[in-house]
Parts: sequence; C-alpha cells; structure tokens
Amino acid sequence: MKYKRRAEVYVHRPEGTFDEQTYIIAPRMRGRIEEARPCTVVTCIDRAGNLRLWALKFPRENERDNDAWVSSRDAARQAQQGKWVKLVWVKRAYSIREAQPGYAPAPDWDKLKLPSFNDLVQTSLGHHGIITDTDHPIYRELFGAAPLKPKGDDDEGGDNPL
Repeated sequence: MKYKRRAEVYVHRPEGTFDEQTYIIAPRMRGRIEEARPCTVVTCIDRAGNLRLWALKFPRENERDNDAWVSSRDAARQAQQGKWVKLVWVKRAYSIREAQPGYAPAPDWDKLKLPSFNDLVQTSLGHHGIITDTDHPIYRELFGAAPLKPKGDDDEGGDNPL
C-alpha cells in the first residue's frame, strides 16, 4: 500500500491536561528528539469514508516492544485484509473486535479520490503538525528555548521565521 510510510512521531502532552497532540518529525529532524518514537504512519478509513492517519509505534533500538504496540499493529494487519475491526483497550493492550458479516462493505480504495500521501499528512496535521526545524514551537518548548516572536513583533524588523 502506498499510503503508509516509516516515520518518527512525538506525542505532546501539555502539562496539567489530558490532551495530547501527535507531531510527525520531518526526515531531516529525525534523531533529534529523544521522546520521539519510530512508527509506520498508515492511512485508515471508517465506514463513512473518512480518512485518518494512524501511527503504529515500534520500540527504539535496544528497547523492548510492548503489548499495546504489538496489538495495534496486529489490528492494522487484520484491517488491511479487508476486515472491519474495532480496538478495545483491555488492561495493557488492545483487544480486537471484528465486525459481524454484513456490517459494512469493505472499502474500495481504488474508487476513492485520494490526495498524495504527503498532501494527506499536511491536510490532517496542518502546517505545525510536522516538526521541520528547530524553530518549531514544540521543539523549542521541549528544549527550553523561548518562543519566537511572530513576524513583525520584534524591534529588528520581523526576521524570525515563524
């Protein structure tokens, strides 16, 4: 399937909240954020035809795999075989619940008008959803750097790239 790609992702959890935001690490930035995790980003679809991205995580080198990642990758493999699956969190892993026959027809990927994978990523995550350089606000926050001033807000004429 051409709608998947190996990548690194960083899941940001702002202090004092339950929220989380996933960021893809651009190739030239890989290896610079210790908290980032290797993954395969795959495209999935729901019964209504809505596309979304799913980061299937892997352990880093010299790290053990865990039940949650193994079970999510297993669910993705089953879904790629044309089965509708639902992930249910049970203890420390996902339980996979297959839909009953007749639930919904399998998606026909050939009939979908899909943008390129890169366009899909850009649309799904937005401009700031991809960490492309050290000026990215999340990168700066992770490394304790002050936020950059928006262009035009500084006394120097607004040379900052944000």
